[in-house]
Amino acid sequence: MAAIEHSAQDQYEHVDLTIDQWKQIIEKAKNATGQKLYMYVLLSWANQQVVTNASICAFRGQIIEDVTDRVSGSNAMTQITKFVRSVTGNSKHTCYEWNTIKGEWTIGTFQTFSLRKAFGASRAPKGSEGIS
Repeated sequence: MAAIEHSAQDQYEHVDLTIDQWKQIIEKAKNATGQKLYMYVLLSWANQQVVTNASICAFRGQIIEDVTDRVSGSNAMTQITKFVRSVTGNSKHTCYEWNTIKGEWTIGTFQTFSLRKAFGASRAPKGSEGIS
């Protein structure tokens, strides 16, 4: 399944985005057709570091019939990837990791901190004092 889902893996390079880059991506998402979905993805990452294919399907009002069908989520992530690449100027950049087993796109801790700051929030939510 991984080969089918990510047959173009060699076309991706991970990038850690700055607060300013995240701000640009947020603006692109806000101004895009389908902005509610893209903002949902970004806010999910800011709140929990992850967005799942299932949650994107739920947002779209869809019921999953086949857990191996990740097209709905993948289509949303394609646009987020385009925003990232537009901001960084690198045609291979991406900001997330794909978890084939869980069907989710995750961002790292420092990416989350930067994204939260780009939204104007604290680096980490209150109650997470153990996070530096």
